[in-house]
Amino acid sequence: MRMAFTVDVEDWFCSPDLTLSEWEGHEIRLEKPVHQILDLLDENAATGTFFALGWIAERRPDLIKEIHRRGHEIASHGYSHRLVYQQSPQEFKQDIRMSKDILENIIGSKVNGYRAPCFSMTDWGLDLLIEEGFTYDSSLIPNTFNKLYAKFDLPASDALPFRIRDGLWEVPLPVYRVSGVHVPWGGGGYFRIYPYRLFSLGARSIIRKRNSFVFYIHPYDLDPHQPRIFNTSKLNSIRRYSGLDAAYDKLKALLADYSCMSISRYCPQIGGKAQNERKNRNYS
Repeated sequence: MRMAFTVDVEDWFCSPDLTLSEWEGHEIRLEKPVHQILDLLDENAATGTFFALGWIAERRPDLIKEIHRRGHEIASHGYSHRLVYQQSPQEFKQDIRMSKDILENIIGSKVNGYRAPCFSMTDWGLDLLIEEGFTYDSSLIPNTFNKLYAKFDLPASDALPFRIRDGLWEVPLPVYRVSGVHVPWGGGGYFRIYPYRLFSLGARSIIRKRNSFVFYIHPYDLDPHQPRIFNTSKLNSIRRYSGLDAAYDKLKALLADYSCMSISRYCPQIGGKAQNERKNRNYS
């Protein structure tokens, strides 16, 4: 079974609850887990889309170059990881422009995709993505539970991607639908918390029903020794830190069990092929 494989390139402290000046005081730890992800992708002849924060790219340009050199798609996760709906349109426009410019200067190629921090997209944000030259967005999860996520009515069609604006494709994240309830099932903390067999059963069901699946993970999902700074509540602690010890083995199993590829290869109709993807791989 096929799925799109994506990584949100942010570190353990890159929270919208902290300011950029507060970020400066924390250790950047993502290089080891990013290289673990890259090595697993290589071992399974897979490619991925890496949605990188501009703030991280400024401080680790060689890491972005290495991701690109290994044949993966570089996309934008914004610059500062601020929620879209907590910014003014002008602030958001500046944020995505900065990130896009930084990434394109590092890799020497056009960046086509964007994913909003915490999937916090807005209607006006989509319009600004078009203005800034993006061809697709991957920020929507039609879920029932998480109030941070954007609220959009998605088309009834099972087709993925779909045109959300003239000039802009949407590549939404998957949910498992049970009696009108939409349970997030794309990855991240949900991947860590759900037992792997359960996650895989759900993913296979979604692929059979909708013929699509977009997986995502963060580098910190593979970092069991990261500092614990988000213990503000039991629920938040579970969401951020549960399942860290087992996440690497689960990811290894996922990449062995599924044929994984970047969004640009998974959805070739969006235009703008991945900048440096391997051409000789069999994804059948």
